[in-house]
Amino acid sequence: MLRCGGCYLANAPDAERCAGCGHELGLEPIAEPDTRRCLDCDEPFAVFRAPAGLLRDCRRCGGQLVEHALLRDLLSHRESYGASAPRPPPRPRVDVRVRYVRCPICGGVMNRKNFAGKSGVIVDICRDHGTWFDRGELPELLSFAASGGTARARQEQLEEEARARRQAEIERDTAKRASFVVTASTWEARRTAVQELRDLLWAITR
Repeated sequence: MLRCGGCYLANAPDAERCAGCGHELGLEPIAEPDTRRCLDCDEPFAVFRAPAGLLRDCRRCGGQLVEHALLRDLLSHRESYGASAPRPPPRPRVDVRVRYVRCPICGGVMNRKNFAGKSGVIVDICRDHGTWFDRGELPELLSFAASGGTARARQEQLEEEARARRQAEIERDTAKRASFVVTASTWEARRTAVQELRDLLWAITR
């Protein structure tokens, strides 16, 4: 098998481009042995070291655990590639099966989510140790990034946060105006009551 240096997917030995991400195949990344094992099939991981972090790959089931910094780096590179060679976005493929995965490092149950909200790639995330991808999911996500999907998702998130801030400001201003009206009304009621009391005392003492 020929390992892709772009997404670390194993390809047929005579392949010229990666079947997952389309990256041109050349020099293979070098794997190191690992003491950690895949929790699905108990196979020792092969570790690939990159400047941004580690990727652990299971040779048997194809699962991959990618550290957060390395995943950000891979997505950034694919976004840049997609900007220079745009392609249509892949059709989302949402896996409807519910399967809770434990982190191979700490053993904690990972959080399932549709990456970037619209990618169709359901991943499992450990806050501390990385993102778990089943076989073929990492190349799918990188293709989504190359099509501009992750950039659009970030922009939509920024716009949604801006809308939420504007709505919160409107609600605060509305609450302040309501408080002012209530305070003014209360003061006017007190002033009227004092005036009525003064008029009554004046009438009694005349």
